[in-house]
Amino acid sequence: MAEKEAHEAVQRTASHDDSIPARWDGALHGARLYLAMAGLALPLFLTSIEVTIVSTSLVTITNDLETAGQSNWVITSYLLTYTGFLIIWASFSGIFGVKPTLLTAVTIFIAFSGGCGGAQTLSQLVVCRAFQGLGAAGIYTLTLFSILRLFPYEQYDKASSLAGGVVSMGLVLGPLVGGAIANDGKWRWVFLMNVPAGVVGLLLLYFVLPAHFPNPAPAANKPSTSTPIWIKMKAAFHQVDSLGAFLVLTACSFIIAALQEGNFEYSWSSGLVISFLVISGISWLAFIGWEWLICRRDLKITPMFPWKLTRNRLFMGVALGFFTTGLPMTVCVITIPQRFQIVNGSSPVGSGVKLLSFALSCLTGIIACSVLAGRLKMPFAYIALIGLVIQVTGLFLFSEIASTTELWLGQFGYLVLAGLGTGLGVSAYYMATSLVVDMEDQSSALGIGMQLRMLGGVLGIAASSAILFHYIRSRLSHALQPGELAALLKTTEAIMTFSPESQLLVREVYATAYSMQMKMCGAFSAAQILAVAMIWKRKNVRFSKG
Repeated sequence: MAEKEAHEAVQRTASHDDSIPARWDGALHGARLYLAMAGLALPLFLTSIEVTIVSTSLVTITNDLETAGQSNWVITSYLLTYTGFLIIWASFSGIFGVKPTLLTAVTIFIAFSGGCGGAQTLSQLVVCRAFQGLGAAGIYTLTLFSILRLFPYEQYDKASSLAGGVVSMGLVLGPLVGGAIANDGKWRWVFLMNVPAGVVGLLLLYFVLPAHFPNPAPAANKPSTSTPIWIKMKAAFHQVDSLGAFLVLTACSFIIAALQEGNFEYSWSSGLVISFLVISGISWLAFIGWEWLICRRDLKITPMFPWKLTRNRLFMGVALGFFTTGLPMTVCVITIPQRFQIVNGSSPVGSGVKLLSFALSCLTGIIACSVLAGRLKMPFAYIALIGLVIQVTGLFLFSEIASTTELWLGQFGYLVLAGLGTGLGVSAYYMATSLVVDMEDQSSALGIGMQLRMLGGVLGIAASSAILFHYIRSRLSHALQPGELAALLKTTEAIMTFSPESQLLVREVYATAYSMQMKMCGAFSAAQILAVAMIWKRKNVRFSKG
C-alpha cells in the first residue's frame, strides 16, 4: 500500500516511477523527533549563516588585516572546499554510516571555526576557512538527506520547505548578525560563535539520532557481522572518487586564482595567469574523461558525476538551473552589503538591514514555490520560468541605478524583485531533482546539484572581484597618487584620508563597478532560459494531482 501511495504521490518522468519508501523503519516520534530535527537544523543553519555573515563583516575583517585587495579569498576558500567535498562526504556516509560521518563533519567545522576566530593573518584565516568549508560540506549534504528521511515521502514538499527555510534563515540573519558583530569591532566572534552553538548540535546528534539511522535497527537475535574498521577504511578509499575530487578542486582553484590575481598583482597576459587558466582547462577535460572512464569500465568507484545522468535531459536541465542560480544568489549576498558600506557609507549592521529587502524576498520566493508546487501542483518548469523573468528584471534594473553616493530608496524595490525571482528558481530546481532521476540516483543527483550551485557561487565571486579591481585600477590609476591607490587596495578605510573631491570620485567609481557586477549577474541569470527549455516537456514535471 505504501508503495502504491508513493507511486501516486508524484508525477514521475519517462520511466522514473520507482516506488520510494514512505518512512525508514524505526522512525522517531514525539520529543525525540523534535530534538533530532533541532540537532540537524542547528549545524545546517550555522553552515548557511557562514556564507552571508561574512558579507557585512568582510570590509571590517580585511581592513583589520590590511588585505582589502585579497578579501574575496575569505569567501572563496570556504566555498571551494564546500563545493569539492559534498559527494565525498556522501560516499563516506554510505560506508561508515550517516551518524558517525555527520559527527565527524560537525567536529571539523567547530574546530576550524575556532581557528578562524584566532587567525592573526589573512593566510591563516584563509586556510582555516578552507577546512571550515570542508566540514560544512559534510554537514550540508548529510543534514539535508537526513531531514528528508525523517519524514514520509508524502510530506516531501514540507520537508523540502523546512530544509530550505533553515538555509534561508541563515542567509537572512547572516548579514544582520555579521554587521552587528563587526559594528563593535569584534569580528572574530563571527566565527567563534559557531563553537558553543556547534557543540550543542553535536551533543543533540550524538544522544538523539539512532546509530543505525536511516537504516532499520538490526534484529536482536541476528548474529554480529561487524566489519573491522581498517577493512571499512580500505573499502572507503577504494570506492571514493578521490581523483575526480582532486581534479575538480584543481580546476576550480586555478581558475579562481587566475581571476583573483589577474587584476591585482599580475596582468592577464602574464605567464602565471595564462598557466593557471591552462591548468584549469586541462583539469576540467581530465575530470570529464575520468568520470566517463570509471562509468564505462565499472571500476567499482562511486563517481562524482554518474555518466548515465548526462543522457537524462531533464536532469541536465535541472543541473544547469542549479549552476545558473548559484552565481547571482551568492554574488548579490556578498557584494550588495559592500556597496552599501563603501559607496553609501552605511555601517556593517546598516548594510545588513538594507540587504533584508533581497534576503526576505528570497525566503518569500522559496515559500511561494512550495505552495505553487505542493498545493497548486504547478509544473516546476513554469515556476522556474516565472522566477527567471522576475530575477532578471530585478537585477538589470538594480544595475541601472545612478552611480552616486546618495541612497535612492527605489533600489530596494529592485532588490525585492531580484530576491523573489532567486527564491523561486533556487527552490524549483531543488524540489524537482528527485522527480527527474531514478531512486538510486537521487542522492548523487542532489549532491551534484548542490555542488554546481556552490561552483557557480565560487566562480561568481572570483569574476565579480576581477570586474571590480580591473575597473578600479583603470579608472583611478591616473586620478589618484600611486600611494593613495596602493593604500585603497590595502584597506578601504583609506578613503577617509583622501580629499573630499577624491572621496566622491572613488565612491562613484566603486558604484559603477558594483553596477557592472549586477549586469554580469543579470546576464548569467538569463542563461536559465536554457535550463527551463531542457526541463520543459508535454507532461511537465510536477507533484501529482492525485
